[in-house]
Amino acid sequence: MPLNSDKLYDRIDYLRVINQESLIDRSRIRDIMNGGEAAVKALLGNTINVEYHELPAPNLFLTALERFSQKLGRSPDLKVDIINEKDSERARKKSEKLERIVLAYDKFQKLHMQLPQAARWLPGYGFVAWTIGHRRDREGNPYPYAELQDSFTCYPGTFGNDQQPSELAIIRRVPHRILAEQYPEAKEYIYAREDNQGFQNPYSALIDTRNNAGTWANSTGHGKVLVQYYDKEGTYVYLPENKKIIDFIPNVLRSGPAFILAKRYSFDQMQSQFQHITGLMANMAKINILGTIAMEDAVFTETNIVGEIESGKYRKGRFAVNYLTPGSQVSKPVNNLPYQLFQQVDRLERHLRLGAAYPVSDDGQSPNAFVTGRGLEELGQSASLHVREYQTILKEALQEMDAKRLEYDELMFGNVRKPIAGRHKGTSFKESYTPESDISEVYETRRVYGVMAGFDEPQKIITGLQLKQQGIIDTQTLQENMDGLDNITKIQQRISAERAETVLFESLMAQAAQGNPKATMAAIEIRKNPHQMSEILDKFYSAEGEEPSPEEMAMMGQGGPQIPPGPGGGPADIAQVLGALGQRGPQPQGVPGG
Repeated sequence: MPLNSDKLYDRIDYLRVINQESLIDRSRIRDIMNGGEAAVKALLGNTINVEYHELPAPNLFLTALERFSQKLGRSPDLKVDIINEKDSERARKKSEKLERIVLAYDKFQKLHMQLPQAARWLPGYGFVAWTIGHRRDREGNPYPYAELQDSFTCYPGTFGNDQQPSELAIIRRVPHRILAEQYPEAKEYIYAREDNQGFQNPYSALIDTRNNAGTWANSTGHGKVLVQYYDKEGTYVYLPENKKIIDFIPNVLRSGPAFILAKRYSFDQMQSQFQHITGLMANMAKINILGTIAMEDAVFTETNIVGEIESGKYRKGRFAVNYLTPGSQVSKPVNNLPYQLFQQVDRLERHLRLGAAYPVSDDGQSPNAFVTGRGLEELGQSASLHVREYQTILKEALQEMDAKRLEYDELMFGNVRKPIAGRHKGTSFKESYTPESDISEVYETRRVYGVMAGFDEPQKIITGLQLKQQGIIDTQTLQENMDGLDNITKIQQRISAERAETVLFESLMAQAAQGNPKATMAAIEIRKNPHQMSEILDKFYSAEGEEPSPEEMAMMGQGGPQIPPGPGGGPADIAQVLGALGQRGPQPQGVPGG
Protein backbone atom coordinates (compact mmCIF):
# COMPACT_ATOMS: atom_id res chain seq x y z
CA MET A 1 0.00 0.00 0.00
CA PRO A 2 1.52 3.37 -1.00
CA LEU A 3 2.55 5.72 1.79
CA ASN A 4 0.95 9.07 2.43
CA SER A 5 2.92 12.25 2.98
CA ASP A 6 3.19 12.01 6.77
CA LYS A 7 4.24 8.35 6.83
CA LEU A 8 6.73 8.96 4.06
CA TYR A 9 8.24 11.85 6.02
CA ASP A 10 8.60 9.63 9.09
CA ARG A 11 10.34 6.89 7.10
CA ILE A 12 12.79 9.33 5.52
CA ASP A 13 13.52 10.94 8.89
CA TYR A 14 14.15 7.46 10.36
CA LEU A 15 16.66 6.66 7.61
CA ARG A 16 18.40 9.96 8.21
CA VAL A 17 18.69 9.25 11.95
CA ILE A 18 20.10 5.71 11.61
CA ASN A 19 22.70 6.99 9.11
CA GLN A 20 23.70 10.00 11.21
CA GLU A 21 26.84 8.40 12.64
CA SER A 22 28.09 7.19 9.25
CA LEU A 23 27.44 10.65 7.78
CA ILE A 24 30.18 12.09 10.00
CA ASP A 25 32.62 9.55 8.62
CA ARG A 26 31.45 10.19 5.05
CA SER A 27 31.90 13.96 5.41
CA ARG A 28 35.40 13.60 6.87
CA ILE A 29 36.53 11.15 4.19
CA ARG A 30 35.05 13.30 1.43
CA ASP A 31 36.79 16.45 2.67
CA ILE A 32 40.16 14.69 2.94
CA MET A 33 39.86 13.16 -0.52
CA ASN A 34 38.82 16.44 -2.15
CA GLY A 35 41.60 18.42 -0.45
CA GLY A 36 41.59 22.16 0.13
CA GLU A 37 40.74 24.05 3.28
CA ALA A 38 38.13 21.48 4.30
CA ALA A 39 40.79 18.74 4.27
CA VAL A 40 43.03 20.73 6.65
CA LYS A 41 40.11 21.25 9.03
CA ALA A 42 39.14 17.58 8.83
CA LEU A 43 42.68 16.52 9.74
CA LEU A 44 43.97 19.25 12.05
CA GLY A 45 40.83 21.01 13.23
CA ASN A 46 40.23 24.73 13.24
CA THR A 47 43.04 25.52 15.71
CA ILE A 48 45.96 25.24 13.26
CA ASN A 49 46.09 28.06 10.73
CA VAL A 50 47.82 26.65 7.64
CA GLU A 51 46.96 26.77 3.95
CA TYR A 52 46.36 23.43 2.22
CA HIS A 53 48.96 24.05 -0.47
CA GLU A 54 51.50 24.71 2.28
CA LEU A 55 50.71 21.50 4.17
CA PRO A 56 53.94 19.43 3.98
CA ALA A 57 52.21 16.04 4.14
CA PRO A 58 51.26 13.64 1.34
CA ASN A 59 47.60 12.71 1.02
CA LEU A 60 48.08 8.98 1.47
CA PHE A 61 44.31 8.51 1.68
CA LEU A 62 43.88 9.73 -1.87
CA THR A 63 46.80 7.81 -3.37
CA ALA A 64 45.79 4.61 -1.53
CA LEU A 65 42.23 4.90 -2.86
CA GLU A 66 43.43 5.67 -6.39
CA ARG A 67 45.80 2.69 -6.53
CA PHE A 68 43.24 0.33 -5.03
CA SER A 69 40.34 1.46 -7.21
CA GLN A 70 42.46 0.97 -10.33
CA LYS A 71 42.48 -2.74 -9.50
CA LEU A 72 38.69 -2.85 -9.06
CA GLY A 73 37.47 -0.66 -11.92
CA ARG A 74 37.61 -3.39 -14.59
CA SER A 75 34.31 -4.85 -15.77
CA PRO A 76 34.08 -8.63 -15.23
CA ASP A 77 33.25 -10.99 -18.07
CA LEU A 78 29.63 -11.95 -18.63
CA LYS A 79 28.42 -15.56 -18.79
CA VAL A 80 24.88 -16.90 -19.30
CA ASP A 81 24.65 -20.65 -18.73
CA ILE A 82 22.40 -23.00 -20.68
CA ILE A 83 19.16 -23.54 -18.77
CA ASN A 84 18.24 -27.02 -17.45
CA GLU A 85 21.41 -28.56 -18.89
CA LYS A 86 19.78 -28.79 -22.31
CA ASP A 87 22.85 -28.80 -24.51
CA SER A 88 20.88 -28.21 -27.68
CA GLU A 89 21.43 -25.74 -30.47
CA ARG A 90 18.30 -23.83 -29.50
CA ALA A 91 19.32 -23.55 -25.82
CA ARG A 92 22.82 -22.45 -26.78
CA LYS A 93 21.52 -19.75 -29.12
CA LYS A 94 19.12 -18.49 -26.43
CA SER A 95 21.89 -18.16 -23.84
CA GLU A 96 24.13 -16.38 -26.34
CA LYS A 97 21.34 -13.95 -27.22
CA LEU A 98 20.79 -13.21 -23.53
CA GLU A 99 24.48 -12.43 -23.25
CA ARG A 100 24.21 -10.01 -26.15
CA ILE A 101 21.13 -8.36 -24.60
CA VAL A 102 22.89 -7.78 -21.26
CA LEU A 103 26.02 -6.53 -23.03
CA ALA A 104 23.83 -4.05 -24.89
CA TYR A 105 22.47 -2.89 -21.52
CA ASP A 106 26.05 -2.40 -20.29
CA LYS A 107 26.95 -0.40 -23.37
CA PHE A 108 23.80 1.76 -23.15
CA GLN A 109 24.44 2.77 -19.53
CA LYS A 110 28.26 2.91 -20.01
CA LEU A 111 28.98 0.42 -17.25
CA HIS A 112 32.70 0.54 -18.03
CA MET A 113 32.63 4.22 -17.03
CA GLN A 114 30.54 3.66 -13.90
CA LEU A 115 32.72 0.93 -12.38
CA PRO A 116 35.88 3.06 -11.89
CA GLN A 117 33.75 5.59 -9.99
CA ALA A 118 31.99 2.84 -8.01
CA ALA A 119 35.42 1.39 -7.16
CA ARG A 120 36.27 4.68 -5.42
CA TRP A 121 33.02 5.09 -3.50
CA LEU A 122 32.79 1.47 -2.32
CA PRO A 123 35.97 1.50 -0.16
CA GLY A 124 35.78 5.25 0.49
CA TYR A 125 32.19 5.46 1.75
CA GLY A 126 31.68 1.78 2.54
CA PHE A 127 28.90 1.19 0.00
CA VAL A 128 27.68 2.12 -3.47
CA ALA A 129 24.15 2.13 -4.89
CA TRP A 130 22.46 1.79 -8.29
CA THR A 131 18.80 2.56 -8.97
CA ILE A 132 16.83 0.77 -11.69
CA GLY A 133 14.78 2.69 -14.25
CA HIS A 134 14.75 3.17 -17.99
CA ARG A 135 15.94 5.65 -20.57
CA ARG A 136 15.43 6.00 -24.30
CA ASP A 137 17.95 6.07 -27.11
CA ARG A 138 18.00 8.63 -29.92
CA GLU A 139 15.27 6.71 -31.81
CA GLY A 140 13.02 6.59 -28.75
CA ASN A 141 13.53 2.90 -27.91
CA PRO A 142 13.30 2.27 -24.13
CA TYR A 143 15.98 0.23 -22.36
CA PRO A 144 16.52 -0.57 -18.67
CA TYR A 145 19.08 1.68 -17.07
CA ALA A 146 20.96 1.23 -13.79
CA GLU A 147 21.92 4.71 -12.59
CA LEU A 148 24.93 5.02 -10.31
CA GLN A 149 24.04 7.20 -7.31
CA ASP A 150 26.40 9.34 -5.26
CA SER A 151 26.89 7.41 -2.01
CA PHE A 152 27.29 10.70 -0.13
CA THR A 153 23.60 11.50 -0.66
CA CYS A 154 22.24 7.98 -0.02
CA TYR A 155 20.56 6.84 3.21
CA PRO A 156 20.07 3.06 3.15
CA GLY A 157 17.78 1.25 5.53
CA THR A 158 18.64 -1.45 8.02
CA PHE A 159 21.05 -3.93 6.48
CA GLY A 160 20.44 -6.94 8.67
CA ASN A 161 22.54 -10.08 8.63
CA ASP A 162 21.90 -10.64 4.92
CA GLN A 163 23.46 -7.22 4.17
CA GLN A 164 20.54 -6.12 1.98
CA PRO A 165 18.32 -3.16 3.02
CA SER A 166 14.72 -3.02 1.83
CA GLU A 167 14.51 0.78 1.50
CA LEU A 168 16.69 3.63 0.35
CA ALA A 169 16.38 7.41 0.49
CA ILE A 170 18.40 9.78 -1.66
CA ILE A 171 18.40 13.33 -0.22
CA ARG A 172 19.92 16.09 -2.31
CA ARG A 173 19.40 19.65 -3.45
CA VAL A 174 18.27 20.24 -7.02
CA PRO A 175 18.27 23.69 -8.67
CA HIS A 176 14.75 25.13 -8.79
CA ARG A 177 14.80 25.62 -12.55
CA ILE A 178 15.77 22.02 -13.33
CA LEU A 179 13.22 20.67 -10.87
CA ALA A 180 10.46 22.84 -12.34
CA GLU A 181 11.28 21.61 -15.85
CA GLN A 182 10.96 17.98 -14.74
CA TYR A 183 7.79 18.50 -12.69
CA PRO A 184 5.93 21.51 -14.15
CA GLU A 185 2.72 20.60 -12.33
CA ALA A 186 4.50 21.19 -8.98
CA LYS A 187 5.88 24.67 -9.72
CA GLU A 188 3.83 26.29 -6.96
CA TYR A 189 5.55 24.08 -4.38
CA ILE A 190 8.99 24.24 -5.96
CA TYR A 191 9.15 28.03 -5.92
CA ALA A 192 7.32 28.37 -2.59
CA ARG A 193 8.80 30.77 -0.02
CA GLU A 194 8.03 31.57 3.60
CA ASP A 195 5.38 34.10 2.64
CA ASN A 196 3.67 31.66 0.27
CA GLN A 197 0.94 29.24 1.19
CA GLY A 198 2.88 26.18 -0.03
CA PHE A 199 5.68 26.64 2.52
CA GLN A 200 4.75 24.53 5.54
CA ASN A 201 7.89 23.24 7.25
CA PRO A 202 10.76 25.76 7.40
CA TYR A 203 12.62 23.96 10.21
CA SER A 204 12.60 20.44 8.90
CA ALA A 205 15.61 18.36 9.91
CA LEU A 206 15.75 17.00 6.39
CA ILE A 207 16.28 20.40 4.82
CA ASP A 208 19.56 21.23 6.54
CA THR A 209 21.24 17.81 6.42
CA ARG A 210 23.48 18.79 3.51
CA ASN A 211 24.52 22.23 4.77
CA ASN A 212 24.49 23.37 1.13
CA ALA A 213 27.32 20.98 0.27
CA GLY A 214 27.88 20.48 -3.45
CA THR A 215 27.58 17.12 -5.15
CA TRP A 216 28.25 15.67 -8.59
CA ALA A 217 24.74 16.60 -9.76
CA ASN A 218 24.78 20.06 -8.18
CA SER A 219 28.24 21.53 -7.60
CA THR A 220 26.97 24.73 -5.95
CA GLY A 221 24.81 22.95 -3.40
CA HIS A 222 21.95 25.44 -3.84
CA GLY A 223 18.38 24.62 -4.73
CA LYS A 224 15.34 22.75 -3.46
CA VAL A 225 15.73 19.73 -1.19
CA LEU A 226 14.41 16.68 -3.03
CA VAL A 227 14.05 13.14 -1.69
CA GLN A 228 13.76 9.97 -3.76
CA TYR A 229 12.51 7.16 -1.57
CA TYR A 230 12.65 3.55 -2.82
CA ASP A 231 10.81 0.58 -1.31
CA LYS A 232 9.05 -2.52 -2.63
CA GLU A 233 5.97 -0.47 -3.57
CA GLY A 234 7.77 1.96 -5.84
CA THR A 235 9.65 5.24 -5.98
CA TYR A 236 8.40 8.40 -4.29
CA VAL A 237 9.58 11.87 -5.32
CA TYR A 238 9.08 14.02 -2.24
CA LEU A 239 9.56 17.67 -1.22
CA PRO A 240 10.17 17.61 2.57
CA GLU A 241 10.08 21.39 2.77
CA ASN A 242 6.42 21.28 1.76
CA LYS A 243 5.60 17.69 2.79
CA LYS A 244 4.40 17.13 -0.76
CA ILE A 245 4.66 13.99 -2.91
CA ILE A 246 5.10 15.28 -6.46
CA ASP A 247 5.53 11.91 -8.20
CA PHE A 248 5.15 8.17 -7.59
CA ILE A 249 6.51 5.45 -9.90
CA PRO A 250 5.09 1.98 -9.10
CA ASN A 251 7.64 -0.81 -8.82
CA VAL A 252 7.15 -3.42 -11.58
CA LEU A 253 9.83 -5.74 -10.18
CA ARG A 254 8.73 -8.83 -8.31
CA SER A 255 12.22 -9.44 -6.94
CA GLY A 256 12.21 -6.44 -4.60
CA PRO A 257 12.88 -2.69 -4.61
CA ALA A 258 14.29 -1.06 -7.73
CA PHE A 259 17.80 -0.52 -6.42
CA ILE A 260 21.01 -2.48 -5.89
CA LEU A 261 23.38 -1.79 -3.02
CA ALA A 262 26.93 -3.15 -2.76
CA LYS A 263 28.40 -2.89 0.75
CA ARG A 264 31.93 -3.65 1.90
CA TYR A 265 32.25 -6.25 4.64
CA SER A 266 32.73 -4.84 8.13
CA PHE A 267 32.39 -6.13 11.66
CA ASP A 268 29.23 -4.51 12.98
CA GLN A 269 28.75 -1.15 11.25
CA MET A 270 28.94 0.26 7.76
CA GLN A 271 32.35 1.93 7.71
CA SER A 272 34.84 3.37 5.30
CA GLN A 273 38.08 1.50 4.71
CA PHE A 274 39.95 4.57 6.04
CA GLN A 275 37.85 5.39 9.10
CA HIS A 276 40.27 3.93 11.66
CA ILE A 277 43.41 5.64 10.34
CA THR A 278 42.21 9.23 10.11
CA GLY A 279 43.97 9.99 13.38
CA LEU A 280 47.23 8.61 11.99
CA MET A 281 46.88 10.85 8.94
CA ALA A 282 46.30 13.89 11.17
CA ASN A 283 49.28 12.99 13.37
CA MET A 284 51.49 12.58 10.32
CA ALA A 285 50.48 16.02 9.04
CA LYS A 286 51.26 17.61 12.43
CA ILE A 287 54.68 15.97 12.68
CA ASN A 288 55.50 16.95 9.10
CA ILE A 289 54.72 20.56 9.97
CA LEU A 290 56.88 20.36 13.09
CA GLY A 291 59.67 18.71 11.11
CA THR A 292 59.63 21.50 8.53
CA ILE A 293 59.78 24.15 11.27
CA ALA A 294 62.63 22.29 13.00
CA MET A 295 64.61 22.03 9.77
CA GLU A 296 64.27 25.76 9.18
CA ASP A 297 65.35 26.46 12.73
CA ALA A 298 68.34 24.10 12.32
CA VAL A 299 69.49 25.92 9.16
CA PHE A 300 69.15 29.37 10.68
CA THR A 301 70.29 28.42 14.17
CA GLU A 302 71.72 31.16 16.37
CA THR A 303 75.44 31.77 16.97
CA ASN A 304 76.76 32.36 20.49
CA ILE A 305 79.97 34.45 20.82
CA VAL A 306 81.86 34.86 24.09
CA GLY A 307 84.36 37.67 23.66
CA GLU A 308 84.80 40.79 21.59
CA ILE A 309 84.91 41.37 17.82
CA GLU A 310 87.89 43.35 16.61
CA SER A 311 86.48 43.79 13.10
CA GLY A 312 83.58 45.78 14.44
CA LYS A 313 80.54 44.15 12.81
CA TYR A 314 79.86 40.43 12.79
CA ARG A 315 79.60 39.30 9.18
CA LYS A 316 77.64 36.34 7.82
CA GLY A 317 77.56 34.47 4.53
CA ARG A 318 80.18 33.09 2.19
CA PHE A 319 83.77 34.34 2.42
CA ALA A 320 82.87 36.35 5.51
CA VAL A 321 85.81 36.82 7.92
CA ASN A 322 85.47 38.02 11.52
CA TYR A 323 88.39 38.89 13.79
CA LEU A 324 87.90 38.14 17.48
CA THR A 325 90.01 39.00 20.45
CA PRO A 326 92.23 36.27 21.89
CA GLY A 327 90.36 33.93 24.21
CA SER A 328 86.96 34.42 22.50
CA GLN A 329 84.63 31.44 21.97
CA VAL A 330 82.10 30.81 19.17
CA SER A 331 79.47 28.03 19.40
CA LYS A 332 76.30 26.90 17.64
CA PRO A 333 73.70 24.84 19.52
CA VAL A 334 73.39 21.34 18.04
CA ASN A 335 69.85 20.05 17.53
CA ASN A 336 69.22 16.55 16.14
CA LEU A 337 65.45 16.79 16.53
CA PRO A 338 64.76 16.71 12.72
CA TYR A 339 66.24 13.24 12.41
CA GLN A 340 64.04 11.94 15.20
CA LEU A 341 61.06 13.52 13.49
CA PHE A 342 61.93 11.81 10.21
CA GLN A 343 62.03 8.43 11.93
CA GLN A 344 58.63 9.08 13.47
CA VAL A 345 57.18 10.12 10.09
CA ASP A 346 58.48 6.89 8.52
CA ARG A 347 56.91 4.90 11.35
CA LEU A 348 53.57 6.65 10.85
CA GLU A 349 53.71 5.99 7.13
CA ARG A 350 54.19 2.27 7.76
CA HIS A 351 51.20 2.29 10.10
CA LEU A 352 49.13 4.16 7.56
CA ARG A 353 50.01 1.69 4.81
CA LEU A 354 49.13 -1.25 7.04
CA GLY A 355 45.79 0.24 8.02
CA ALA A 356 44.89 1.30 4.48
CA ALA A 357 46.11 -1.95 2.83
CA TYR A 358 48.34 0.22 0.66
CA PRO A 359 51.67 -1.58 0.02
CA VAL A 360 54.70 0.30 -1.26
CA SER A 361 54.79 -2.05 -4.27
CA ASP A 362 51.68 -0.24 -5.59
CA ASP A 363 53.91 2.81 -6.06
CA GLY A 364 56.57 0.84 -7.90
CA GLN A 365 58.83 0.53 -4.86
CA SER A 366 60.53 -2.65 -3.74
CA PRO A 367 59.63 -3.49 -0.12
CA ASN A 368 63.13 -4.84 0.52
CA ALA A 369 66.63 -3.95 -0.61
CA PHE A 370 67.00 -7.37 -2.24
CA VAL A 371 63.99 -9.51 -3.07
CA THR A 372 63.31 -12.41 -5.42
CA GLY A 373 60.32 -12.81 -7.69
CA ARG A 374 58.84 -15.45 -5.39
CA GLY A 375 59.25 -13.15 -2.43
CA LEU A 376 57.39 -10.35 -4.17
CA GLU A 377 54.61 -12.78 -5.04
CA GLU A 378 54.23 -13.82 -1.40
CA LEU A 379 54.21 -10.19 -0.28
CA GLY A 380 51.41 -9.48 -2.74
CA GLN A 381 49.15 -12.30 -1.60
CA SER A 382 47.48 -10.28 1.15
CA ALA A 383 46.80 -7.43 -1.28
CA SER A 384 45.40 -9.92 -3.80
CA LEU A 385 43.00 -11.34 -1.20
CA HIS A 386 41.94 -7.81 -0.35
CA VAL A 387 41.17 -7.11 -4.00
CA ARG A 388 39.40 -10.44 -4.41
CA GLU A 389 37.00 -9.68 -1.55
CA TYR A 390 35.95 -6.40 -3.14
CA GLN A 391 35.63 -8.14 -6.50
CA THR A 392 33.23 -10.60 -4.88
CA ILE A 393 31.12 -7.69 -3.63
CA LEU A 394 31.01 -6.01 -7.05
CA LYS A 395 30.41 -9.32 -8.83
CA GLU A 396 27.34 -10.11 -6.71
CA ALA A 397 26.01 -6.57 -7.18
CA LEU A 398 26.42 -6.76 -10.97
CA GLN A 399 24.69 -10.15 -11.13
CA GLU A 400 21.75 -8.70 -9.19
CA MET A 401 21.80 -5.69 -11.51
CA ASP A 402 21.60 -7.98 -14.55
CA ALA A 403 18.64 -9.86 -13.05
CA LYS A 404 16.72 -6.68 -12.23
CA ARG A 405 17.39 -5.14 -15.65
CA LEU A 406 16.21 -8.27 -17.47
CA GLU A 407 13.13 -8.51 -15.26
CA TYR A 408 12.38 -4.81 -15.70
CA ASP A 409 12.72 -5.05 -19.48
CA GLU A 410 10.42 -8.06 -19.73
CA LEU A 411 7.70 -6.77 -17.38
CA MET A 412 7.80 -3.16 -18.57
CA PHE A 413 8.32 -3.57 -22.34
CA GLY A 414 7.26 -7.17 -23.00
CA ASN A 415 6.08 -6.96 -26.63
CA VAL A 416 8.21 -4.00 -27.77
CA ARG A 417 10.71 -5.12 -30.41
CA LYS A 418 13.96 -3.20 -30.04
CA PRO A 419 17.36 -3.15 -31.77
CA ILE A 420 20.61 -3.88 -29.94
CA ALA A 421 24.23 -3.59 -31.00
CA GLY A 422 27.62 -4.14 -29.45
CA ARG A 423 30.45 -6.66 -29.20
CA HIS A 424 30.18 -10.26 -28.05
CA LYS A 425 33.26 -12.46 -27.67
CA GLY A 426 35.27 -10.06 -29.77
CA THR A 427 32.76 -9.93 -32.64
CA SER A 428 30.43 -7.04 -33.44
CA PHE A 429 26.69 -7.75 -33.59
CA LYS A 430 23.53 -5.90 -34.54
CA GLU A 431 20.11 -7.48 -34.19
CA SER A 432 16.65 -7.05 -32.66
CA TYR A 433 14.94 -8.71 -29.72
CA THR A 434 11.56 -8.89 -28.02
CA PRO A 435 11.87 -8.99 -24.20
CA GLU A 436 8.89 -11.27 -23.60
CA SER A 437 10.01 -14.05 -25.95
CA ASP A 438 13.80 -13.68 -25.80
CA ILE A 439 14.11 -13.25 -22.03
CA SER A 440 11.12 -15.39 -20.91
CA GLU A 441 11.88 -15.22 -17.17
CA VAL A 442 15.56 -16.16 -17.51
CA TYR A 443 17.23 -13.52 -15.31
CA GLU A 444 20.30 -15.29 -13.96
CA THR A 445 23.77 -14.38 -15.22
CA ARG A 446 27.32 -14.94 -14.03
CA ARG A 447 29.99 -12.27 -13.77
CA VAL A 448 33.52 -13.70 -13.85
CA TYR A 449 36.70 -11.75 -13.21
CA GLY A 450 38.84 -14.52 -14.65
CA VAL A 451 41.83 -16.43 -13.35
CA MET A 452 44.16 -13.46 -13.93
CA ALA A 453 41.98 -10.57 -12.79
CA GLY A 454 44.05 -7.88 -11.11
CA PHE A 455 47.34 -9.05 -12.67
CA ASP A 456 49.48 -6.64 -14.65
CA GLU A 457 50.17 -7.44 -18.30
CA PRO A 458 53.64 -9.09 -17.95
CA GLN A 459 52.32 -11.26 -15.11
CA LYS A 460 49.28 -12.22 -17.20
CA ILE A 461 51.51 -13.36 -20.07
CA ILE A 462 53.83 -15.44 -17.90
CA THR A 463 51.08 -16.98 -15.76
CA GLY A 464 48.79 -17.55 -18.74
CA LEU A 465 51.43 -19.34 -20.76
CA GLN A 466 52.24 -21.56 -17.78
CA LEU A 467 48.57 -22.45 -17.28
CA LYS A 468 48.16 -23.17 -20.99
CA GLN A 469 51.29 -25.34 -21.09
CA GLN A 470 49.98 -27.43 -18.20
CA GLY A 471 46.63 -27.87 -19.93
CA ILE A 472 44.64 -25.93 -17.31
CA ILE A 473 43.29 -23.30 -19.73
CA ASP A 474 42.95 -23.11 -23.50
CA THR A 475 44.17 -20.48 -25.92
CA GLN A 476 40.84 -18.65 -26.11
CA THR A 477 40.64 -18.28 -22.30
CA LEU A 478 44.15 -16.84 -22.32
CA GLN A 479 43.19 -14.42 -25.08
CA GLU A 480 40.02 -13.35 -23.25
CA ASN A 481 42.08 -12.42 -20.19
CA MET A 482 44.52 -10.29 -22.18
CA ASP A 483 43.68 -6.59 -22.43
CA GLY A 484 43.80 -5.11 -25.90
CA LEU A 485 42.65 -8.22 -27.81
CA ASP A 486 39.31 -6.89 -29.01
CA ASN A 487 38.27 -9.19 -31.87
CA ILE A 488 39.27 -12.64 -30.63
CA THR A 489 37.31 -14.44 -33.36
CA LYS A 490 39.18 -12.59 -36.09
CA ILE A 491 42.49 -13.18 -34.33
CA GLN A 492 41.80 -16.91 -34.17
CA GLN A 493 40.90 -16.94 -37.87
CA ARG A 494 44.17 -15.19 -38.72
CA ILE A 495 46.14 -17.64 -36.57
CA SER A 496 44.49 -20.63 -38.29
CA ALA A 497 45.10 -19.14 -41.73
CA GLU A 498 48.72 -18.43 -40.86
CA ARG A 499 49.29 -21.98 -39.61
CA ALA A 500 47.70 -23.50 -42.74
CA GLU A 501 49.72 -21.18 -44.96
CA THR A 502 52.94 -22.20 -43.20
CA VAL A 503 52.21 -25.91 -43.71
CA LEU A 504 51.33 -25.41 -47.39
CA PHE A 505 54.43 -23.29 -48.00
CA GLU A 506 56.72 -25.88 -46.39
CA SER A 507 55.08 -28.63 -48.45
CA LEU A 508 55.57 -26.55 -51.60
CA MET A 509 59.26 -26.03 -50.81
CA ALA A 510 59.72 -29.75 -50.21
CA GLN A 511 58.14 -30.58 -53.59
CA ALA A 512 60.27 -27.96 -55.32
CA ALA A 513 63.40 -29.45 -53.76
CA GLN A 514 62.38 -32.85 -55.15
CA GLY A 515 62.20 -31.43 -58.69
CA ASN A 516 58.45 -30.89 -59.10
CA PRO A 517 58.22 -28.39 -61.99
CA LYS A 518 54.93 -26.87 -60.82
CA ALA A 519 56.31 -26.42 -57.32
CA THR A 520 59.48 -24.86 -58.69
CA MET A 521 57.49 -22.37 -60.78
CA ALA A 522 55.31 -21.52 -57.74
CA ALA A 523 58.44 -20.93 -55.63
CA ILE A 524 59.82 -18.62 -58.31
CA GLU A 525 56.53 -16.69 -58.38
CA ILE A 526 56.54 -16.34 -54.57
CA ARG A 527 60.10 -15.01 -54.71
CA LYS A 528 59.08 -12.43 -57.29
CA ASN A 529 55.76 -11.52 -55.62
CA PRO A 530 55.97 -12.37 -51.91
CA HIS A 531 52.87 -10.28 -51.14
CA GLN A 532 50.79 -12.64 -53.33
CA MET A 533 51.87 -15.83 -51.60
CA SER A 534 48.31 -16.78 -50.58
CA GLU A 535 47.01 -16.46 -54.16
CA ILE A 536 49.96 -18.45 -55.56
CA LEU A 537 49.45 -21.24 -53.01
CA ASP A 538 45.72 -21.35 -53.82
CA LYS A 539 46.53 -21.70 -57.52
CA PHE A 540 49.16 -24.38 -56.89
CA TYR A 541 46.96 -26.53 -54.67
CA SER A 542 43.83 -26.06 -56.73
CA ALA A 543 42.37 -29.30 -58.13
CA GLU A 544 42.06 -27.63 -61.53
CA GLY A 545 45.46 -26.02 -61.62
CA GLU A 546 46.89 -25.20 -65.04
CA GLU A 547 49.84 -27.10 -66.50
CA PRO A 548 53.07 -25.12 -67.05
CA SER A 549 53.19 -23.37 -70.42
CA PRO A 550 55.91 -24.25 -72.98
CA GLU A 551 57.73 -21.04 -72.06
CA GLU A 552 57.68 -22.02 -68.38
CA MET A 553 58.88 -25.51 -69.28
CA ALA A 554 61.71 -23.96 -71.30
CA MET A 555 62.73 -21.79 -68.35
CA MET A 556 63.05 -24.95 -66.24
CA GLY A 557 65.09 -26.69 -69.00
CA GLN A 558 62.21 -28.99 -69.98
CA GLY A 559 61.86 -27.88 -73.62
CA GLY A 560 64.39 -30.40 -75.12
CA PRO A 561 64.12 -34.08 -75.69
CA GLN A 562 61.73 -35.85 -73.39
CA ILE A 563 63.08 -38.40 -70.94
CA PRO A 564 61.53 -41.74 -71.79
CA PRO A 565 59.72 -43.52 -68.97
CA GLY A 566 61.31 -46.47 -67.33
CA PRO A 567 60.28 -50.10 -67.68
CA GLY A 568 56.58 -50.65 -67.09
CA GLY A 569 55.82 -46.94 -67.30
CA GLY A 570 57.68 -46.14 -64.07
CA PRO A 571 60.20 -43.37 -63.50
CA ALA A 572 63.38 -43.45 -65.62
CA ASP A 573 66.60 -44.65 -64.11
CA ILE A 574 69.81 -42.59 -64.08
CA ALA A 575 71.19 -44.19 -67.28
CA GLN A 576 68.08 -43.17 -69.28
CA VAL A 577 68.27 -39.63 -67.92
CA LEU A 578 71.95 -39.23 -68.87
CA GLY A 579 71.29 -40.73 -72.31
CA ALA A 580 68.45 -38.32 -73.02
CA LEU A 581 70.51 -35.37 -71.92
CA GLY A 582 73.42 -36.52 -74.12
CA GLN A 583 71.18 -36.42 -77.24
CA ARG A 584 70.76 -32.64 -76.79
CA GLY A 585 74.47 -31.94 -77.08
CA PRO A 586 76.14 -28.76 -75.93
CA GLN A 587 74.01 -25.61 -76.25
CA PRO A 588 75.42 -22.27 -77.32
CA GLN A 589 75.71 -19.90 -74.37
CA GLY A 590 72.73 -17.59 -74.16
CA VAL A 591 70.56 -19.72 -76.49
CA PRO A 592 67.79 -21.72 -74.77
CA GLY A 593 67.73 -25.44 -75.42
CA GLY A 594 65.19 -27.06 -77.75
